[in-house]
Amino acid sequence: MGNNSGKISIGLLIILGIFTIGYFLIVNKFSYNFDVNFEEDLYELKIAAIEKQSEIYAKGHSELFSESSDVYLTVEELAAENVIISDNDGNVLDPRDSEKTLNELKVKITNKDDEITAKVLV
Repeated sequence: MGNNSGKISIGLLIILGIFTIGYFLIVNKFSYNFDVNFEEDLYELKIAAIEKQSEIYAKGHSELFSESSDVYLTVEELAAENVIISDNDGNVLDPRDSEKTLNELKVKITNKDDEITAKVLV
């Protein structure tokens, strides 16, 4: 009887080992599917915020559209007007690379049928 319990223990250890290896292989495979690039996500959020803040700014400044229904402003110009949050030097930092700024990006603000939209031209 003692002989059978030893065989059962070894069998259970082998099954446990196989399940453990399988578990780690599956977790490793799925973990790559959930890999998140936080810098890129922050960049996309910053672009969306620039577009939304530009729309709000344009709604309060209808004189922008006195000559044309499309207005092009740089991020630097919007930061100077305190439309977009910037550092003390007026730089809007790129979350993907702290050495770069987004100041040179252009924002196209359109007033079509009294509906104002803004799009960052990347």
